[in-house]
Amino acid sequence: MIGRSPGALGLLLLLACHGPAMAASDTDPYLPRCKSARETRIPVPTWDDNDTTNLRQLMSTPPGASRVVYAALMAPDENVEIEKADQGYSVKYTFEPNSLQRNVHPGEVMVTASDRPQHSFLGIYAYSGFFEISVPSSPESMIALRRLETFDVVSSGRYCLGNGMPPAPPRKAPAPHAARSGSLPACRRLHESRIPIVTWKPKLTSKEYLTSAPPEGDGRIVHISIKARYCHRDPDELYAFGLPRDPKAPENGGRYVNLRGNTAKDGRGCRLDGFFMNEPVTGIHQGWTETYFGAIDRKRIVASNQFCLAPHR
Repeated sequence: MIGRSPGALGLLLLLACHGPAMAASDTDPYLPRCKSARETRIPVPTWDDNDTTNLRQLMSTPPGASRVVYAALMAPDENVEIEKADQGYSVKYTFEPNSLQRNVHPGEVMVTASDRPQHSFLGIYAYSGFFEISVPSSPESMIALRRLETFDVVSSGRYCLGNGMPPAPPRKAPAPHAARSGSLPACRRLHESRIPIVTWKPKLTSKEYLTSAPPEGDGRIVHISIKARYCHRDPDELYAFGLPRDPKAPENGGRYVNLRGNTAKDGRGCRLDGFFMNEPVTGIHQGWTETYFGAIDRKRIVASNQFCLAPHR
C-alpha cells in the first residue's frame, strides 16, 4: 500500500459529509445518517483526533450498550507493536505528545483484528473502519478497540452515522427475511429505507485509462462491470485502472481504482463483473491516490435484506 506524508501521522480526521442521506467519500463510512428524533439505531460517531481523552468521552455509554466508532488509526512503525500475527492481529498504537497540538493527552490503544494493518513504504501502520470499544478498568489503562467487519456493520440495519447516545438497551438486529430469489429487488422511487446499490460501467481509453470515477464510501456496495485486455492466471490478482487528473497529462497523477475478484474470460479480454465493496487505501504516491474494491458474494447481500438495486443511468 502507498503511504501518507509524515505531516499526516496520528489519527486521520474523518468527518461525515457530502449528501443528505449517505456519507459518500472514500474515507467516510457508508451508513445512513441518524434521525433527529425517535432514532432506534445505534449512533456511530467518528473519532476525530488522536486525543485519547476524546475517545474516553465516547465510552460513557449506558450499561449493557456497546459502543462502535469509525476511525482511521495511523502511526509510524516505531510507535506500533504487533503481536499474534499468525492467529489474527493484536496491534498496539502509542500516541506521543504533539508539539503542534495543545491539550492533547497521549496514550496507548490496542486493536485486535482478523486482518493485518496497511503498511506503507514510509513505515506507517494504518487501520481504518469500524471498531467496538471496550471500556478500560481505569482512566489510565489502555483503550481496547476490536475491529469489526465492515459489511456486517453496514448490512445489519442496527447502526446509523451520528454523535448521539445509543439507546439502552440497544435494539436487536432485525432478522433477515428469506430471499425469494437470488436477485436483488429494485429500489422504490419513494420511501425507500434500504441501501441503494448503483451500477458503475466505465469506459476505458486505448491506453486503458478510466474516463469516469467510481461511487465511493467505506463499506459501500457497487455493481461494477469493466473489461480489461487480459485475465491474470490467478483469479485473486489485483487489477489497477488509472483515472488521470488531466487526461492529456497522466504523468501528473490522479487516482488508481483497484479491483479484485469477479473475473471471467470475455473473448480475448477479461470481464470484471459483479458486486464489489469499497475500502479506503491510505496515502499518496507520486501524485496518485488509490481506492480498493473487493468482490463480495451476492448471496450475502441478498440475505441481509438491507439492499436494493438503484436504476441504472
